[in-house]
Amino acid sequence: MEIFVYGPVVREAEVEPDSVLPSQFNDRLFGAARTQPEKRLQLAVLADAVATFRRWVGGDRRRARHRLAEVDAWFASDAADGPFTFVAICDSLNIDAAYLRDGLERWRAGREATAQRDSPDGHVTWRVAVPPLRRIA
Repeated sequence: MEIFVYGPVVREAEVEPDSVLPSQFNDRLFGAARTQPEKRLQLAVLADAVATFRRWVGGDRRRARHRLAEVDAWFASDAADGPFTFVAICDSLNIDAAYLRDGLERWRAGREATAQRDSPDGHVTWRVAVPPLRRIA
């Protein structure tokens, strides 16, 4: 069967859409991480490292400094010799490692600046506001 489209002849086979595999359809940012167990594990490792970083930044106890030093070293490493190095995980999940590192450092700088503004000794002071209680006649 031939279809005439204002001049040139277009065959039906040329108009049909190409086949799309499920892996191509789901391959968005983190799309493959939903279907492949190893990518889900890599994403979990990365999420845990970011959570650890955010939790321990600004801590003054020895445990906090030790945990932060470990996660800082992992983020700073350019090694890609295993499936769970920072660079390998970023490459596997299509994340720009330098962009993520910069974002974490900006977050740290903002957190430290806030801590210094809130307290002269550099510690964060948490304030809890409790609404006044009303008397019920």
